[in-house]
Amino acid sequence: MPALGIDIKETSVSGLSSGAFMTSQVYIVFSDIMKGAGIVAGGPYYCAGSWSFNTYLQNATGACMNPLTPSVGPNVPALLAKTQQLSKAGSIDPTTNLSDDHIYMFSGTQDTTVTTMVMDANYQYLTQLGVPAANIEYIKNVAAGHAFITDSKSDTSCGLTQPPYINYCPPTEQADAIIQQIYADEGPVNPPAASASGELLQVDQKAFLPTAMTSMSDNAYLYVPKSCEQGGCRLHIALHGCEQGYKVIGDQYYSTTGYNEMADTNKLVILYPQAEPSQGAGKPYNPKGCWDFWGYSATNPANPDFYTRDAPQLKAIKAMIDRLAQPVQ
Repeated sequence: MPALGIDIKETSVSGLSSGAFMTSQVYIVFSDIMKGAGIVAGGPYYCAGSWSFNTYLQNATGACMNPLTPSVGPNVPALLAKTQQLSKAGSIDPTTNLSDDHIYMFSGTQDTTVTTMVMDANYQYLTQLGVPAANIEYIKNVAAGHAFITDSKSDTSCGLTQPPYINYCPPTEQADAIIQQIYADEGPVNPPAASASGELLQVDQKAFLPTAMTSMSDNAYLYVPKSCEQGGCRLHIALHGCEQGYKVIGDQYYSTTGYNEMADTNKLVILYPQAEPSQGAGKPYNPKGCWDFWGYSATNPANPDFYTRDAPQLKAIKAMIDRLAQPVQ
């Protein structure tokens, strides 16, 4: 992983599905360095802790995905209370950091995997936690399935939910919209380049993993525009969803979703951390290669930590951020 002298206080994050849940975690836990977030089909921070009578996994796959009614969906009051408790304890950054951030949110009308009901709860959570409603762009009128949205005709038809979960829904170009929204307060955001001209690097992710139980791949991917090789750029972290890591769909998420073209024209480095499928003896049960928002990677299964700065996956991502922030050698 190269040291690129990124401006760490200009970091942002986005993701789809489990990557959106992880986006909520990265954004809330490390809010001191965050400019904003892009959440595509994902619930609020600590959603899997919504209801104490359920296990984390039961909440994650029920209340946090496709609840029957709002009353059994994400428990926003409980999640807000837990967030403030963790903030006061120093387990996550102060929630007061959120007051000037910008958020992009998207829920497709054909998405039955993570429904609009869950996204609505996330909107309530964020606004009640302190993100101004005026700073949130929430789109929920596009007939999209459960997918990241592009304007490429070669991608899956808009309303479907099927691998690789990258859909064509013109005129939406989601990477463009996310970057536009997050950095809206810093002047005009430039349109994407016609084609990516920077360097896409395979980098050693294994060196940043705190345990062997993270269900993260040995490698991550890093896109570095030519204008960022000598430092001074911002960092955006793009988190794939379940069944979207490179071991499942190859380079599609980190090459074809539009982030790299936005990076070229807006002085952004894009980090693509990678989760991978795992199961079997001595491995966490994560057969679809999802990011951990219910506790499978925790070293203490009886009291799993997947939501503080000490959580294995969050610790790994922060270590990569810190490395990228070191001065260019």
